[in-house]
Amino acid sequence: MARRSPDLTSLFTFGGRVPATVGLLLVVMLLASVWGWTDRGIAGAAALMPVAIWRGQVWRLVTWPLVQGDPGTLLFGGFMLWWLGQQLSYAWSERRFAARVLLTTVAAGLLTTLLALVWSRASLVAHVGMWPLVNGLIVSWGMLRPDAQVNVWGVLPLTGRNLALLVTFATVLYAIASGFAEFTPHLSALAVAWIQARGIGGGPWRQLRRWWSERRPRSRAKHLEVVKKNGSGGGSRWLN
Repeated sequence: MARRSPDLTSLFTFGGRVPATVGLLLVVMLLASVWGWTDRGIAGAAALMPVAIWRGQVWRLVTWPLVQGDPGTLLFGGFMLWWLGQQLSYAWSERRFAARVLLTTVAAGLLTTLLALVWSRASLVAHVGMWPLVNGLIVSWGMLRPDAQVNVWGVLPLTGRNLALLVTFATVLYAIASGFAEFTPHLSALAVAWIQARGIGGGPWRQLRRWWSERRPRSRAKHLEVVKKNGSGGGSRWLN
């Protein structure tokens, strides 16, 4: 009997407790964070910095959520990502979850960078950490399941929609208290999540996918021709 080779992707499911895509993301964040704590230059190279992105360091649009500034963010943010990843991967599929994470990360980075072009204070942003991404995913989950019941800290019952609104409101309060420039990535990620949740811009994209899905069967059927029972309507090549 042939010995079955191990599946590397199963290693990131942690015994089937979490989708492999989510587990891989958490492992990368853990390794990148520990590396960043032992070598501060790593965090500096991964940070979302509009000035550096203007100079061609475009990898920062992707790397900024991977390095966490402190163990608390890694633990609590990682727990939230674990839970959200399970829920959203089940609702969307792992591939779509990964695409949404990448889209939110890059779009929030681009919005922050573009805003820095017209607002000098935003150009001084140097952000690392997953909280903007996590908050955006909370909004996505809340609007995907607006009537679902959750208990915040075990004492505050909220629906999914109200949780999304609470996270947005709290982020705005933090931005007012600490400065909007510092919270530009957080607000940008929330804006992207709300745009996606409300389906803004989704109509043309859905129509394009529907057109493509309908076009493919038609293109495959072009070589076919209807042949009547008496054999008419088709050339000799259709007859045995």
